[in-house]
Amino acid sequence: MKLASRLMVWLLVFGFLLGNLIKVPIITPEIKVSALDIAVITALATTLLKSKKFDIFKLPLVKPFLVFGLIALVSLLLSYFSYGFNGLLVGSAYLVRFVLYSLSFIVISSQQAKATEKWLSVGVPVLCLIQYLFLPDVRFLEVAEWDPHYYRVVGTFLDPGFTSIILVFLLFRPTLSGRVLWLLTYLMFALTYSRSGYLAFILASAFVASQKKSWSYFFTRFLLIAATLILLPRAPGGEGVKLERTSSITARIINWHNSLTIFADHPVIGTGFNTYRYAQKEYGFLSESKWLKSHAGAGADSSLLFVLATTGLVGFIFYLKYLNQVWRLTSQDYYLQTCLVALFAHSLFLNSQFYPFVLFWLSLQISQSLRLVHHQ
Repeated sequence: MKLASRLMVWLLVFGFLLGNLIKVPIITPEIKVSALDIAVITALATTLLKSKKFDIFKLPLVKPFLVFGLIALVSLLLSYFSYGFNGLLVGSAYLVRFVLYSLSFIVISSQQAKATEKWLSVGVPVLCLIQYLFLPDVRFLEVAEWDPHYYRVVGTFLDPGFTSIILVFLLFRPTLSGRVLWLLTYLMFALTYSRSGYLAFILASAFVASQKKSWSYFFTRFLLIAATLILLPRAPGGEGVKLERTSSITARIINWHNSLTIFADHPVIGTGFNTYRYAQKEYGFLSESKWLKSHAGAGADSSLLFVLATTGLVGFIFYLKYLNQVWRLTSQDYYLQTCLVALFAHSLFLNSQFYPFVLFWLSLQISQSLRLVHHQ
């Protein structure tokens, strides 16, 4: 790779690894820019400026994605009449981020994507280990509206649930180098205590077993996760390490009910992408004191319910069509499809399909699957 291309790889790697540690508010406190946001925008700008004959509409997946994006934009514009300029502004920032991350594969060459993925496969578990060893108690982050986790791997993403899906992606990476690195990644994954992550691991294992036509593979992985659940340490004083905890289950059921309630009142085009925080406030689902600060306020605990609530049935149908296009176009890339299976399972309980770091990881895989090349 040329020097400029290598520098872009390092910018993307560091942006990803910094996670949510650095987020700077711009325009309004609700809109925050991360290091990865800056890296992706830089990649987009440099590639488009250097590529004189770069027609993005000729690239696969762009058109079906933009159809959903157009519906999301229409729903967002209509939300102005309900939530005013501020709601429109915040929703626009989310939409721009979603588009940039989802289409970042068009500006990252397959060579850059491969190099970025290689470094992330080492950096993510190592940073998780450092966090768990030296900062296992992150309850002090509750003042910044993060959940108060104790002796759980949260990584630089500051959330065990979202960290778990990134680690699942890494565990199934065919070129994950070395048994020691795999074991480290698995240990960090286990210590997230994320039940949605465990489900994603099991279903992804079943998919790989079906591809390999080897059910012994699945049973080996199933026994591994079963043994892990039995042997996991239970730190005293930490509710999150109790796999039998019911408080989060109850909260999730309430969250699903809230999403369906919002959808029932806005079935055609939704409340507007992404004005979910404002809709929750309007319905009284978020307290007056925390509705702007809560990290959980902007998304539902299910990606599909999130799409239904914010873009209605119209957006939901075209979003499913887009996902189907991704699946069909990458039918020969079983690793990418493994990621999609894991993500679908995980996103039943968290809004992980719209999580920026997940979107970026998928873009890396799509770039490699389509073998995109940019001369930089």
